[in-house]
Amino acid sequence: MKKEILACRSLSIGYDGAALCSGIDFTLGEGEYMCVVGHSGMGKTCFALTLMGLVKPVAGEVEYLSSLKREEIGYVPQSDEIHGPLSVRDVVLSGCLGGMRSFFVTRREKNLAAEAMERLGVTHLAKKRYAELSGGQKQRVLLARAMCGKKRLLILDEPMHGLDAVAKDEMFDEIDKIHRIEKTAVILIDHEALDGTVLHLSDTQLYCGNVEDYIKSVPGQFYFAGRII
Repeated sequence: MKKEILACRSLSIGYDGAALCSGIDFTLGEGEYMCVVGHSGMGKTCFALTLMGLVKPVAGEVEYLSSLKREEIGYVPQSDEIHGPLSVRDVVLSGCLGGMRSFFVTRREKNLAAEAMERLGVTHLAKKRYAELSGGQKQRVLLARAMCGKKRLLILDEPMHGLDAVAKDEMFDEIDKIHRIEKTAVILIDHEALDGTVLHLSDTQLYCGNVEDYIKSVPGQFYFAGRII
């Protein structure tokens, strides 16, 4: 039995007290894989930010279990959320900020960033401006940033958005390696690949369970017919 590390209990998400989605209930175990699907505008980014404690729930709660800490959660936003003349090294190094206790970058943080860049194959881009990279390169950099240090949970917000087929395959491979080899739990917000547990959100939670049963469900049938409800 895998230890549970995250639980949503009667969770409603939204901004300024206005709910976008309500009735979210699930638990995530150590090393598990969850895919989140839902129509545009239902608040998937808000959902990710709420899980990390950056947006307050409208109702209900998000509970960290088994001593999960905020700094053990890596987050990969959509690539167009990073602005300014930052270098690749600066972007990756910012992933260490959760564990920093001062404004000074320590040797440990530099080493963590260097290891993450090496692991994701972007060391040669370290001095380039993030804004000048291709879509696939940006997502690798963001994944490197998210994996600075030991992470128990990785949350990815539509990481394949805007990527060509080759770049998408490469990203899926990297995420799969992190999940399988490092035993990191993954919550992937994406429409293009279903695996593990499927969480289908609309204005409420429509489904949470395995892929096989999802295919037979009404929300799943709509999904596979190309319609997200």
